[in-house]
Order: sequence, then structure tokens, then C-alpha cells
Amino acid sequence: MSDNRDITAARSHSTPRYPIPAGPEQPGLTPDLAQVAALTLDAAIPALADAASLFALEHWLRGAPPSHPAAASMTVRRLGTGFTQAGRPAPDPAFPDGEILALAATSPGARCMTDRAPATATRPHDGTLERIRPGTRQATARYAWYLAAPVIAHRTVTGFLALARTPARPAFDTSTTQTAAHLAAQAAIGMTSSLTLHRSAASPPQPRQPAASRRTRPRTDIAARCIPAAGHHIGGDWYDIITLPQDRTGLIIGDVMGHGTPAAAVMTQLSTAAYALADLDLPPAQMLHQLNRTALTLPRTTFATCAYAIIDPHRHQCVIATAGHIPPVLAAPGGTTAIPRLPGGQALGITPASYQQARIPLPPRTVLALCTDGLTETRTRPLDQGIAELQAILARPHPHLDATCDDLITTLSGTHEDDITIILATTT
Repeated sequence: MSDNRDITAARSHSTPRYPIPAGPEQPGLTPDLAQVAALTLDAAIPALADAASLFALEHWLRGAPPSHPAAASMTVRRLGTGFTQAGRPAPDPAFPDGEILALAATSPGARCMTDRAPATATRPHDGTLERIRPGTRQATARYAWYLAAPVIAHRTVTGFLALARTPARPAFDTSTTQTAAHLAAQAAIGMTSSLTLHRSAASPPQPRQPAASRRTRPRTDIAARCIPAAGHHIGGDWYDIITLPQDRTGLIIGDVMGHGTPAAAVMTQLSTAAYALADLDLPPAQMLHQLNRTALTLPRTTFATCAYAIIDPHRHQCVIATAGHIPPVLAAPGGTTAIPRLPGGQALGITPASYQQARIPLPPRTVLALCTDGLTETRTRPLDQGIAELQAILARPHPHLDATCDDLITTLSGTHEDDITIILATTT
């Protein structure tokens, strides 16, 4: 993604090209949601389209129960819109942020949310055109190809991403459609996180319980970054964070060989399958076994590495399995680091394989670091030296995981020759 940030890092210090709306906060349009929209537009324009809009379902923004899919229309709120004018990104007053639209049930936006799959069109939907302002209708005449991708977080449809291209560009093909679907999935994570944080901040404080009746639940703190190689807007790296029962957390990190759109197309399929398998609460070894079976069925040749870890803060341990992936690093509070011994596992997409998992201790405040080799290996630095430098940085005090993520990338990534992904996690 552009600006070397992924959508889930929307609360970090990146500066999008599309401005965040100033002035009084509109209902449902929090500053964090506007930031997620701005980062999504950065990634979409001009790499994927000449125009893009991110929409959220109004009932989701307001915390109401989902409306019935067969409803005559769906009401959405525009979180952000961007265009290219004279080859440069620019806002357009015909598409104001915060605008509420009622979509016709057969429009591409409504169809993609109902079918939970991307929908394409060669012109704006007549039923929707009748419901928008004349100035907006005139602005849409500049475009010849349209694509709508559903924004789905934790199996819940929360909105959609709309893309448009002028006649000077080709229609959306399978590869760009898959890339758009992945971008919409990243936006979903950012939107859900932002709205959850906003609602938590707005919730009234709960009555204080007597000390004897209070129980402190363990918590897993996580920071992560996913940055494409220089010159690319998207790549083959990915990560996912899955909430599991009993306060456990699943961490997935993967690396598809290659860069740009071809690698991203494979990554989209593998990351979707990995999330679905992990959401079933499969053990790490079994999840990788099933994911490898998926990789072997993909139409194009696949070579990918992956690691899946489940953190249990109650037992102060982590169960992890790897598929050809570089090992994790453990950093204890006292400044010591270690590379745990893990059973080997072949990379995904080569031949049928079985995998094994290891159970490793994870005392409180010990940091588990998962990364791809783009962080530790460069043309001038071998992998083992890069891992040693990673350990040296993690041995320092790291009170804020987000700052440690940024420090690692700044110190180790160099010229971003490869995609870079890192996850830091600790229990408290």
C-alpha cells in the first residue's frame, strides 16, 4: 500500500494524500474512520483506479442490528472519495464525505454486499443515479468501468469499496478485482478497529467494584506493520489477528514469493483461506496442513511461507507451527532474547505435507516477534546477520510496541528491497 502503511495501522503517523475532513465530527464519521478512508484511497488511486470511494453501512456505524439482505435499498455513508485530475490525486466537491446514500437493491454496491463478492458494471446504476444530486450524476459520466468490493470484517458486511476507471484504461480484470478485494478486506480491519476504539472511548465509566471482587483478565497487546517493496502499492506479504475463545489470540504471518499484483493475487486467496481456517480454532499444525492443501489447488504456481501462533495469556504460553517461515524471536523483559526450537515444515504450495507444532513459554511482558525475511535479509546482509540485528534491537527496553515496530523497520529495512511484515505481541 502507498505511504508504506497498511490500513490496520491507520492510527499511526502516516500522512495520507487525501485530507481528513476538518470541523465538527459528523455522525458516524470519526477522525479514525476518515483516516482509514484516506489510507484506502491512497492505496487505490491511481494504482487500481482513477476514482475510489469507501462506504460504510449506516446501521453498522450506529450499532444497530443488520438490516435484511432482501431490503429494497441499503443506506450507506460515504467515508471518503478521491479522484485523479491531470494525473494527480484530488478531492471533488460533488462527492462530500459524510453523505448518506440509499442504494438500489440491484446496484453494484448493494449486490456486492448481498452476494459478499465483487461486482462490476459499465455504467452507474440507473436506480442509484435517480437518488443522487445532479452534480454527482454529471461527475460519474467521466468513467466507463466500475467495480464494487464488499468490506467484510469477522464475517460481517460493514460496507463496500467502489472503484472507477476512465475509458483510457482497461476494464477491471480478475487480477485487479482480487487486489481490490484484498484492499477492501484491509479497510474492514481498520474500520472495525477504529469504530471499536471510538465506542470504547465514548462509553461511560463502569461503577468501581470492591477490590476483593475485581479480577484482572490477562491481555495480549499487539502491534504490526505490512509494507510493500519499493515501487509497489501492494505485495505478497500479509498478516492477520484472530480473536479466539478463552482470551486467546491467533497470529498469522505469510509471505508469497514475488512482488506487486501477481503476488498479491495469490496472497489474497491464501490469506482469506488462512483466516477462515484459524477462525475455526484449528491447532496451528492442522491449520497449516489445510492451508497447504488450498495452496496446491490454486491455478497459478504458488510458493509461500507462513507461521501461525496461538497465544494463551492464562497459561503464559504460545503454540506455534511454521511452513518454511523464518523463526520467531522471543525478547524477555530483562533484555535477553532467544530463538525457540521449532519443528521444521515445508513451504506452502510445493507438495502435500504434514506439519508439527511446538508449545513455548511466554511469560508476561515477554515479546514474541514474527516477521518476514524482507525485514532481516537484503542483498548486502545475510539472513542470520539480520536476525542477530533484530535480536539486538529487541533486547532494548520497548515500552511501546508501535514505536518498536517503527524502530525495527527504520533500522533494518534499508531500501525496502522486499515486502516487509512484522508482528510484535506481548501479554500483560
